[in-house]
Amino acid sequence: MPIRPLVWLAVAALALAACATPSAPSGPALQGRLSALRWTLQSATDGQGQPMAVLFPRADPRFTVEFKEGRMGIRGGCNAMGGSYQIDAANRLQVGPMVSTRMACGGGLMEADQALGALLAQRLQVRLDDGPAPVLRLLSDAGQTLVWVGVPTP
Repeated sequence: MPIRPLVWLAVAALALAACATPSAPSGPALQGRLSALRWTLQSATDGQGQPMAVLFPRADPRFTVEFKEGRMGIRGGCNAMGGSYQIDAANRLQVGPMVSTRMACGGGLMEADQALGALLAQRLQVRLDDGPAPVLRLLSDAGQTLVWVGVPTP
């Protein structure tokens, strides 16, 4: 009967390994982590994996987003935008109606605002890779992906 203790030992080791494996934050922990950082848009791809150049009409400034107390604020395009947001139990982001300043800008900035607003109007899957340089991925059901890099807010 020496096999039975070995089986129990293997099961116990697997259970301990599962407990020690870090998991991605979710729920309130995810919202807390999002609000601790300012997120800068690094890349955006459409459903076929092609870059969404409309979101990068210039090299600088880039879009930034901050999450604070159930609201998100976006800067970097033509207009400042914002709205309420919620993250459900399945880590899906839902942004409420967005408000925006009403400036007119050239150079593709207004189009970038419109494109980002349209993406954020969708329910997006939230994936957070928490590390020395945290990465936030927002994924649409159509396969569009927004990749943001976080830095601590002042």
